[in-house]
Amino acid sequence: MKCAQCGHKNCYKIGQNCLGWSVEDVKEQYHGRDLEMMQAAACTEGRYYLKLTRLEESVEFAKLLGTKKIGLAFCIGLAEEAKLIEAYFAKFFEVHSVCCKVCAVEKNHLGLEPIKDGAKEVMCNPKVQAAVLNKEATELNFTVGLCVGHDMLFTSASTAPVSCLVAKDRVMAHNPLGAIYSRYWRRKLGILPEGQV
Repeated sequence: MKCAQCGHKNCYKIGQNCLGWSVEDVKEQYHGRDLEMMQAAACTEGRYYLKLTRLEESVEFAKLLGTKKIGLAFCIGLAEEAKLIEAYFAKFFEVHSVCCKVCAVEKNHLGLEPIKDGAKEVMCNPKVQAAVLNKEATELNFTVGLCVGHDMLFTSASTAPVSCLVAKDRVMAHNPLGAIYSRYWRRKLGILPEGQV
């Protein structure tokens, strides 16, 4: 599949089925909690399209699922932002937050490359972040600025479904699409649309 390179997007326009899956094949993918999440996601999109921020949509989605306990896994570099996000979530849910440096050890103990040569640096600890929230039995977890790779480790270790609230991009002020929207960055990355220089 190369959907990103598709020129017609008929799946969106006319419901073209490139895989030949039947309605029953698709329905088999969604049952139990997955079906509930799909229904809540559709309600959230339908009711709040272009009306709410992602932060607000996340709350409405969680409410539709009857969620009581939310987990927040955040980067220490976004501690102030995480504090405000937690305060907002706490209006509606019991919130458990855990910083990326929880139970961390120096990077050299795991053979991890430091940011600065020769520096003693403490590692991020996404697997323990997930373990903490798993122990708290959070029902949904949200990530705030976890590093690339650390976010994957956290997500794979979390027993609760995970949504990214903030994607880390130190260069683009945590807006990764800035590199796609800026023609200067597109040129640097070598991904200019045809005919542009």
